[in-house]
Amino acid sequence: MIVVKFPLGYTTKSSVKAVFLVVCIILLTNPINSQKMDDFIEDDSFLIVEKPQKVYKAFYKDGKPYSGYFSKGNDEFPRVDYYENGEARFQYSLDVYQMALGAENAGIDGFQEKEGEAMNEEDYNEYVKNKYKPKLNIKSVYQNGKIIDGYEYEEFDSGIISRKIEKQKTTAFHIDAFAMHYYQRTSLVLVSDTLIIGSPTIAAAGENIEIRLFKKNQAWVTNYHIGEEKIGSNYYIKGEIESLPANCTLFIYDQNNATYNFGRGGFKKYSSKLDLIDIQKIYFDNPEIFSNKNMQSFFDAFIEALTVEIQQKDKQRLQEPEVFRGYIITGENNEILKGIRFFEKEEGSYYEEYKDSGKIQKEDIDLSSFQKVFKEYLKNTRND
Repeated sequence: MIVVKFPLGYTTKSSVKAVFLVVCIILLTNPINSQKMDDFIEDDSFLIVEKPQKVYKAFYKDGKPYSGYFSKGNDEFPRVDYYENGEARFQYSLDVYQMALGAENAGIDGFQEKEGEAMNEEDYNEYVKNKYKPKLNIKSVYQNGKIIDGYEYEEFDSGIISRKIEKQKTTAFHIDAFAMHYYQRTSLVLVSDTLIIGSPTIAAAGENIEIRLFKKNQAWVTNYHIGEEKIGSNYYIKGEIESLPANCTLFIYDQNNATYNFGRGGFKKYSSKLDLIDIQKIYFDNPEIFSNKNMQSFFDAFIEALTVEIQQKDKQRLQEPEVFRGYIITGENNEILKGIRFFEKEEGSYYEEYKDSGKIQKEDIDLSSFQKVFKEYLKNTRND
């Protein structure tokens, strides 16, 4: 047997020395394994559907995530980031809707009980432990620290916001609201040039409500549907109106040195469940959003404003318009049936009053003086 002599007079077998040298090489060439044990963690509180393992390992370097699986979020809604060489590569999560319905506890290959096969006590305990772990079945892709494909999440006091991203563009937005005995999901999905707003939880309860938001000519239109039946529309228009919406009550006003129009019409019936999102409040608070000509830009700005609205603890009431310009009711052929409206032309300013589909009065007036006339008109209208 060959004996190798070390300095200080120690001797050992060549096979032991070879193993020692291999271990040294591994430690020197693998900075992860050479770190302190405090920089290494194991986690078995979740299961990643794509990569089911009994334990997931994570390594830190200089106190920062470096390699492996790092849990984040909370126990109720866990997420996991996967790192390579100090860079986040993937996020693993579960669908909030599935989580709320309990569907995330479905079996995972390699962890479910095989029918007709008896398990020993150790295997059974492992099966039970894994059965109720959250199953992370959504994989999102990071690039330079931002998700470019998949889901971004944001938690608020009573729920979770999920933003679906495809090819670096937001294509859907989900609001999951929770209370003691209540859960509702509201979804906003961009389909071509239409934003479709609905609630799968309300639909599951038997009432299929849908709001379709799109741009037509000057107006942003929201059509409200229950099932296949259209039950009414709202209109949001910035600037002077060239073509009036049909069958609509239109309110015209100035705010922040610009003219805005809000219309409502055609409602045959109403359900409180239609108020999935307060589009009207977003319009009154952020009318500049409705100046967007591109649907993707509008969607991005809309959900940013909606996120702020959701997270506001103290809800602000709609502000009173600064200046009133008109109140009119239109018929089937876009004609004015009744109302009052202020005009500013090159030749001067005036208002017109309408009744029974015809103009009954026209009078020269400035905008400041029109305010008193307008308020008196509304007062008389309410008393009629």
